[in-house]
Amino acid sequence: MLSSSAQQISDAGFLSRFHRRSLDHQRPLSTVTMAFTVVAYLAFVVARSLEAGPVVPIQYRLACALCLALLVVAIPGTKSTWVFGGIGIAYALVMQAGIALNIAGLEQPMLWALPAMVVIPICAAPLWLTPAHFLAGTLLFYATGLSLLLDLPQLKGEVGIVCWMWVVIGLPTAAVFHFGFYWFRRNHFLLEDRLARLAATDPLTGLQNRRAFMEAAKQRLSSLAEDAKVSAIFIDIDYFKSLNDQFGHAAGDQTLVDVAQALRDWVTTADCIGRIGGEEFALLRPEGLRAAVEFAETLRAAIGGVARPDGFLSASFGVAEYRAGESIMALLDRADEALLRAKHSGRNRVRAERAMSVDSVWLTWSEGLDPAGVSGPIRQRWEDHYLTSHFQPLYSLSHQKQVGFEALLRGERDDGTLVPPVVLFAPKPFTDEGDLDRASHVLHLGNARRLIPDDAWVFLNILPATFVAEGYPDELAAIARSASLKPERVVLELLESHGGSVDDLSRAASQYRDHGFLIAVDDFGAGHSNLDRLFRIRPDLVKLDGELIRATRPGAQQPILPRLVSLLHQAGMLVVVEGVETTEELILAVESNVDFAQGYLLGRPAPSITPPDAVQRRIDHAFDVIAEGRTSQHALFESEVEPYRLALDIAATGLLRGVPKEDAFADLAQRELCISCFILDEAGRQVGLEVPGMAAGVQGGSLHPVANPRDARWDHRPYFRNAVLRPGVPVTSGPYLSLASGRPCIAVTIASETEGRRCVVGVELDWSLQRLPWPASEQW
Repeated sequence: MLSSSAQQISDAGFLSRFHRRSLDHQRPLSTVTMAFTVVAYLAFVVARSLEAGPVVPIQYRLACALCLALLVVAIPGTKSTWVFGGIGIAYALVMQAGIALNIAGLEQPMLWALPAMVVIPICAAPLWLTPAHFLAGTLLFYATGLSLLLDLPQLKGEVGIVCWMWVVIGLPTAAVFHFGFYWFRRNHFLLEDRLARLAATDPLTGLQNRRAFMEAAKQRLSSLAEDAKVSAIFIDIDYFKSLNDQFGHAAGDQTLVDVAQALRDWVTTADCIGRIGGEEFALLRPEGLRAAVEFAETLRAAIGGVARPDGFLSASFGVAEYRAGESIMALLDRADEALLRAKHSGRNRVRAERAMSVDSVWLTWSEGLDPAGVSGPIRQRWEDHYLTSHFQPLYSLSHQKQVGFEALLRGERDDGTLVPPVVLFAPKPFTDEGDLDRASHVLHLGNARRLIPDDAWVFLNILPATFVAEGYPDELAAIARSASLKPERVVLELLESHGGSVDDLSRAASQYRDHGFLIAVDDFGAGHSNLDRLFRIRPDLVKLDGELIRATRPGAQQPILPRLVSLLHQAGMLVVVEGVETTEELILAVESNVDFAQGYLLGRPAPSITPPDAVQRRIDHAFDVIAEGRTSQHALFESEVEPYRLALDIAATGLLRGVPKEDAFADLAQRELCISCFILDEAGRQVGLEVPGMAAGVQGGSLHPVANPRDARWDHRPYFRNAVLRPGVPVTSGPYLSLASGRPCIAVTIASETEGRRCVVGVELDWSLQRLPWPASEQW
């Protein structure tokens, strides 16, 4: 920002501002000075009355005094510099006329007139506001004075000398006084103006600072017309702290300068803009809310084009419209609240002040009408459509019955067609996700009371930002009870979304539990969900993302669901699997010991409740399939492993008789699945070298630093412990991930004693082939 006097002088409005400011300073000085000259004039009138000779009647001379007094009285109310200059010129001419009236009839008029005519322009010189006023007033004064002198008969021969003395003494002195005082006032104004600019300007961006913005905005609001509209826009640069932390404060400062310039490119002189502090900017714009939101979207796009070292900037915006009688702070607070909602809902977006609250969507049943008596579904008008509830059942697989219903929000047009979810849940500046979230809770609970059986849960989706909102646990409990639903029947399903730290979520979960609500975490395995989040929030139920039911171990094509369910059960959480769409997925869910299941196969979302009979038969069939398959699977598993058990028993017997290791393991090593044959001592450490088998060379993603089994101790492995517990009997492990080969493996081991020392003889088999059976109870 330029701050030199040169810039201020080149300002098109500089002279106007300087002269207006000078007028403020000159009015009181001119009033006092000119009032004093009125008194001096009256003294002059009295002195003239004491002189002998013909005299002009007193009333004419006093009339001049009255005119002078009236001009003095007019000065304090003067608003225009030109009016002030006109008063000065009129005052000088009236004073000149008064002198002429008073000296008429005197024998030596020059003794009376000349001193006054010299002193008056000199004393008046500093009072002229502008050089133009000074030149006009002084020249008129001298012109009238000259004509007066030329009319005096006493000066016929001396008029040239007198006029010369009068002009030489008075005019240069007056010019020096005027221009000297004018230059002093100008320099004083420059200094004052520069200090004012510095005090009102943010030194980095050149925009108004907070104090100046607040004062300008306050003045703007106080002078608004009754029907005028003004909106405040609050702007916050997203992730600005990370910019400073990663790239230094110089990069942060440059970013602020670039953003300020981007804002300047779009604002007009009618806008009031300032940097409020840090990375926050504020703008006051003479428009209504909708137009201001559209303008904020334009600014958001402009800031989005500003580069930062790791990409491009983004900013969040909050917009609020001025309400008659409120202060600038109240207006900015509402814009700031909208800004916070923009940040919590994902940043890089515009949010307007709240247009409605939960109270405004409180439904008919909350006013005393029992929802059980309502014949049709409850709907709520929202923008250009209605909100309504659909319910999707959740089944307990063990009980084979409906135990809960997830309430899902749908939008319905006037003609009955559904609003696409991408439109219904699209970010909107005037109603944010939090508004829609709270409205959906009121709607769902009203419809649930009418539809959901008394022995079933109601699952309510809730955004993290809503979940942690101050006072909402009490509010939601009151809504549930007003719908005749105990909080114990409501499961709050915490969605994957922005808003709320894990600490905040954990504290809020405790408050909801105090009311009796159950807590579920939705879509575990996607987005922000992780084990730390689960263990901190401690939900009662965990809903697994639908993709997890289809996730498999690469290469082996074996599902990971059973182990994940086991882990969550050990952590004390019940498990819901979503997205069950096929019979095979239902069978896997049952086989994996999942508690509850949900998906299109079990029931689609609908405005009414579907009878469960067909689904119960489908679940029962899945249990039958698993029971039949378990026997077949076990038989296949045994048929694959039995030859290796027999061969291992023979090898162990040979080792006891002293047969060399390579010869004892020769038969095992030549079999298809054998990776290696080994002997472990009583501490689980390998004795000698292992004997490689047919599958040893198969690439299995070997982990090189741990690929040598001779460096390790294996007595903690189940295949070692189980063999020791049953000496002399070949035992088979379930499939596990081999640390040495990086492949799914099976170990067959047998414990024996040689020379009084216990050892474990074993073979590791490659179990990565797709044809090999994986009993559900033995998932690795």
